[in-house]
Amino acid sequence: MDDETGMCLHQLMRAHHNACVAALVRQGLGDIGSPRLLWELSRYPDDPAQAPTQKELADRLHSAPPTVAASLKVLERQGYVERRVDQADTRRNRISITRKGRDAILSSIAAFQQVDDYMYHGFSPQEREMVSGFLRRMLENLYRIGGDRREEGLKDPLGPPPPPPLTGAPNEFERKCDLC
Repeated sequence: MDDETGMCLHQLMRAHHNACVAALVRQGLGDIGSPRLLWELSRYPDDPAQAPTQKELADRLHSAPPTVAASLKVLERQGYVERRVDQADTRRNRISITRKGRDAILSSIAAFQQVDDYMYHGFSPQEREMVSGFLRRMLENLYRIGGDRREEGLKDPLGPPPPPPLTGAPNEFERKCDLC
């Protein structure tokens, strides 16, 4: 990946994040600092025995446990989540989303859908699926070389990918990102 592509991906990620934050603010949910964490918790049943632990959440989100801990502390203080002692092992807590948290997720779905609709404006359903597939593959590739924040220093057992072939005109590598 050249510098232009990397910068374009970074700009896309930041623009998407900012658009999602603005959409949450318009829905009156500007205080949710970790909507992805709330979304993940909403996927669990209401049964406290099936609620995830903090470590399980960190694993599912590919985040460092201290990052998840800080986010949970804020969400708990705001009433979106609650911690309960695990009945099977009192040394750990299970994290549950509250009714307020579930209501916030339901309200935010329309906001996030609107952001995605704007982002994919002019894309066919097939193009949308292609983009999603490319992004998932890139994410998996990055996880293999340490992009997963849970496992710092992880090395790909297959080694780094080979460099791109040096074929074609010299200016082939000077292409600009089509998205920028």
